[in-house]
Amino acid sequence: RDSLWALDILVECGFKWDSSIFPVHHDKYGIPGSPSTPYTLKTDKGAILQEFPLTTAKILGMPVPAAGGGYFRQFPYPLFRHLFAQASGFGVRPQIFYLHPWEVDPGQPRFNNASWLSRFRHYTNLDKCEERLERLLQDFRFGTVSDSFAACPTDQPVVSTRQMLALA
Repeated sequence: RDSLWALDILVECGFKWDSSIFPVHHDKYGIPGSPSTPYTLKTDKGAILQEFPLTTAKILGMPVPAAGGGYFRQFPYPLFRHLFAQASGFGVRPQIFYLHPWEVDPGQPRFNNASWLSRFRHYTNLDKCEERLERLLQDFRFGTVSDSFAACPTDQPVVSTRQMLALA
């Protein structure tokens, strides 16, 4: 929610879609209550983007991140695989998966002066990430975001950044 201003810049740079809005509660990011399925996003300046929210699944009725990154590394692979499959309706709906390049580099420099939580979030299971990614690529079909949008219903709701701020 603190970076919604950047959406206008994305449009100015020619971007047509975005996947930066995560419909979860987290201390660093997320807009709880925002749509978890693709929608049209209208900024305060009137710019339009197609938003493909990062993947979430439900555990005990609560949305849990299942898009990749730290959750991909920290959850046991069978749990992540189940959450990702659940989010896709077991293969019916396309989902977003992401990794940062550093997440497949277990030899990266360590910053021991960072907080325990930051070190846990950043370094846990780096040595397993590449193998997990190979398994994920075998377990699911992947394609382009354009193809994924084409597979989504065309009657996507329009949501404004003002509405997003009201959710925060």
